[in-house]
Amino acid sequence: MSRSVRMAAAAAAVTLAVAATVVLVTHRATNAAPAPAAPASIELAAGDLVSPRAGAVAQTLALTGTLTARNQTVVKAKVPGEIRELAVREGEPVKAGQVVARIDPVEVDARLQEKLADLAGGKAQLAYSARNLEQQSALLKQNFISENAHENAVSSHRVAEARLKALEAQVALARKSVDDTVVRAPMSGIVAERLAQPGEKVAVDGKLLVIVDLDVLEMEAPVPAGDIPAIRIGQDVAFTIEGFEGREFRGTIDRISPATRQGTRSINVYAVLPNRDRALRAGMFAKGTVTVARRGEAFMLPIDAVREDGGASYVYVVAAGRLAKQPVEIGLRDEDRAVIEVRGITPDARVVRANLGALRVGAPVAIVEDAR
Repeated sequence: MSRSVRMAAAAAAVTLAVAATVVLVTHRATNAAPAPAAPASIELAAGDLVSPRAGAVAQTLALTGTLTARNQTVVKAKVPGEIRELAVREGEPVKAGQVVARIDPVEVDARLQEKLADLAGGKAQLAYSARNLEQQSALLKQNFISENAHENAVSSHRVAEARLKALEAQVALARKSVDDTVVRAPMSGIVAERLAQPGEKVAVDGKLLVIVDLDVLEMEAPVPAGDIPAIRIGQDVAFTIEGFEGREFRGTIDRISPATRQGTRSINVYAVLPNRDRALRAGMFAKGTVTVARRGEAFMLPIDAVREDGGASYVYVVAAGRLAKQPVEIGLRDEDRAVIEVRGITPDARVVRANLGALRVGAPVAIVEDAR
């Protein structure tokens, strides 16, 4: 091989090697993964962080509903007729037995007189049958009449006695009808509604008045079925009433419905509220709170600070300048103070107190002072 040929081959080999190196470097540079970017820091105000607070905690259950009178009645007419007098109006107090209305007694009094006349005739008929029986008995002893004739006299006397008793019962009913023209309050209370006016004609069971007893009020409240095991008859209930801000009323659980409400998963609970000063009225909206459990010493966080994921509870904490996820175990929940008992966290932990949206675990945290 000539010298010129060898030199040309060497040059070609060098060129190929250089080209291969360039291709390899370019390929590596093209396929190399980008360097990870540092996570952006999260700015939190000092007020966004809170530490667990030690103290007593109570788990409460809220009840809401409308107050109704525990005892109330509708006063109805027991006899038909024209209303001659309706002595009370809405809002007026009445006592049990007080006359509240009068119905024209003309018709029922005439019926009573008719029954009294029938009674007088029945008494006369009985007296006649008694004398006839006495005579028939004397004749039977002398064998002047047959046994059958005497039995007929006995039967007639018994019929007269029975008829007299029926007439006496009719007279008693007629007297009661006359008495019923005077309508009396069946219970003490306050007139809630006046359903008729003087001069109107009413039938039997015609509604005249509604009377309510405000000494004891009642609230019906639906409770989720899962919370019913914590409710017991006799438990204390603290009430706040719309329009009575700053005043607390006390009552108790009186009854628990035996079944869920149709179409729901809730069960009605009935709480009673003494109202001896009658400051409250039926129809007012009430909020009740039942304390179902207490713990004397516990660590608490705001309810909004605790999150759940897949049935597990956790909080976000700031540790070593970064955001971390801290699992916790929750206990009693105090809705009144909006706090919840937590376990598995140190008292000096700095917890994000509210749900601030999606937070990146591991991101650096910058604490800024609250604006003044």
